Amino acid sequence: HEKRPLVVLTITSPENHDRLQQIQQQHLTLSDPSKSAMQSLEQMPVVAYMGYSIHGNEASGSNAAPLVAYWLAAAQGEQVEGLLREAVVLLDPSYNPDGLSRFTHWANMHRGRQLVADPAHREHTEAWPQGRFNHYWFDLNRDWLLVQHPESQGRLEVFHAWKPNVLTDHHEMQSHRTFFFQPGIPSRNNPLTPARTFELTAQIAEYHAAALDQLGSLYYTKESYDDFYVGKGSTYPDINGTIGILFEQASVRGHLQQNPHGERTFAFAVRNQVATSLSTLAAVRQLRVELLTHQRDFYTTALTEAGD
Repeated sequence: HEKRPLVVLTITSPENHDRLQQIQQQHLTLSDPSKSAMQSLEQMPVVAYMGYSIHGNEASGSNAAPLVAYWLAAAQGEQVEGLLREAVVLLDPSYNPDGLSRFTHWANMHRGRQLVADPAHREHTEAWPQGRFNHYWFDLNRDWLLVQHPESQGRLEVFHAWKPNVLTDHHEMQSHRTFFFQPGIPSRNNPLTPARTFELTAQIAEYHAAALDQLGSLYYTKESYDDFYVGKGSTYPDINGTIGILFEQASVRGHLQQNPHGERTFAFAVRNQVATSLSTLAAVRQLRVELLTHQRDFYTTALTEAGD
């Protein structure tokens, strides 16, 4: 609404870029039961959509995105080169650029030369309407199904042009918590979502746990957050053959804030978002065939369920 660009980076190997349209069209056949059985999955690249900060004042996600993009573009060695051979990464650095700009202005306007960690400091207590919302004060994480706003329309156009195998949704939560990644509360899953979706989510979660263990960052899973309303970014993918993954980092809501675990810096929050972005990509590569198989099976079994 405020005329900021909506940007998606398409990151893969040079060889894949040369045949990107062919890869895209081949990938889309997995959602067509009349064609998917004829496709060999052994050499097919997997597709990951990495999305950040749909709530603009949850800014560690969007500030992690350039670091993830840089790693994918500049890192060397088999870990990254193998990933780019076997995957197409769609990187959306800011789901909500208007809200992110509003929050950034607030946090930078009210910081001091000496940072203040007190949660009651003005830097940490935004005035209404805050940066959570877009220009029209709409929560874009309720708009995946309704698709009323240009940010959602652009995002969903890219989503359905590719139908990714995994989509990440990087958020922040209350400052007194640590870090959350899905699975969420098992009793709050949408009953229309196949069990295999949650099994793959749990497998991918092991990669996040290992990455955060390596950093010494605290985290939890299965204790909060639902996977029920299909208008949210972690659930809409689930009913489209994709694995949607919600991440929630304890928010600093500025540059430095005290919480029950000590003083937490914005850089600390960004680091956790980068780590779980890279752990997602590691999982996507290792589980490539399983994810492609799930997508093919999802659309085939959907016809059977509809018939019943």
